[in-house]
Amino acid sequence: MKSDSIHDEQIKKTLEKVSQYKNIIDEPLFNLEKKQEVKIEIKVDNSIEHGLFKPSKVIDGLWYASAQTYRAMKKDLFSFGESIDEIAEPYKCHSCHTYLDKQFWFFCPYCGESFLGE
Repeated sequence: MKSDSIHDEQIKKTLEKVSQYKNIIDEPLFNLEKKQEVKIEIKVDNSIEHGLFKPSKVIDGLWYASAQTYRAMKKDLFSFGESIDEIAEPYKCHSCHTYLDKQFWFFCPYCGESFLGE
């Protein structure tokens, strides 16, 4: 945890330094306020193992997953942003004993079992 905060502090200092760079007409050289929009599309391919995603070799932003994985995943999976680690919910499936982060799933994507207590 301490190394994470040190790393975050280094990033913050670097961004502050970069934000001071100006171009030849004295305007900011980098736009650090601009948000990046990423579009992700997931298509069903039942040849992919359950619980896994496989990127397309041809189309950027296209991923493949089995039908079970697609049904199990929360559809806002990629919209959590940088706060994703803060809300981690570690879970060990009682059926297949796979470790996963419950915040991303409605049920176990590997074996299809419901989470205990739900």
